[in-house]
Amino acid sequence: MGKLEASVVIPAYNEEDYIGLCLESLAWQKTNTKFEVVVIDNKSTDKTNQIAKSFKDKLNLRVIIEKEQGRGVARWRGFEEANGKIIFSTDADTILPEDWIERFMNYFKNEEIVAVTSLCNIDQPSRIDKAIFKFFLLLANEGHRIALGHYWLSGFSYAIRKETYIAAGKIDKNLDALDDVDLARRVRKLGKIKLVRNLPVLSSSRRFKDGMTNGLLDYVKPFIKVAILKSKNFKMNNLR
Repeated sequence: MGKLEASVVIPAYNEEDYIGLCLESLAWQKTNTKFEVVVIDNKSTDKTNQIAKSFKDKLNLRVIIEKEQGRGVARWRGFEEANGKIIFSTDADTILPEDWIERFMNYFKNEEIVAVTSLCNIDQPSRIDKAIFKFFLLLANEGHRIALGHYWLSGFSYAIRKETYIAAGKIDKNLDALDDVDLARRVRKLGKIKLVRNLPVLSSSRRFKDGMTNGLLDYVKPFIKVAILKSKNFKMNNLR
């Protein structure tokens, strides 16, 4: 297969309804990049593990069990296991465009860029909710850049140079969520974070089952604590 260039890390906890579509989208990638996929089964009690392993004939895939449950520790474990020089992050309920890996890898030809991230759409049936989410996400990203001087990294779609990740102090595995935002705050001191606006991934709208407004507000308070106050004393009760 040639020399491994990239690793895609996917934390997963009870994702039997979604993990197959996520892995299928990785099997469809149109890229010359030699990559592996690392699924971290965060002690699932459903068929997540079996479904993930069924893709071993389609992907260079490893499924690793992490017994300590938590969003941060699961992604941290995946990054620890990753062998590629570029580490990609996505979520188990996310479907990736067929040129996701190739487009991201091209940006790393610029040595000033140390990390790349993109936006996402949601599979919400309501066009109004889709539009609200899309507008809010872009506005929040740009507002973050204006206020704090850099884009954040979105766990559903980002990639980072492994050497930069290590130099930045790695993911804080004790964070219950927003480990990506916390990481970006440290990474920005080492180089440029690139936001790709025209390469959205497609994520589940399950986080917004109680309404778009309530779903978005669930992220506001912890976001302020992590990004602005640099606090790590919070707990998120919503779905991963």
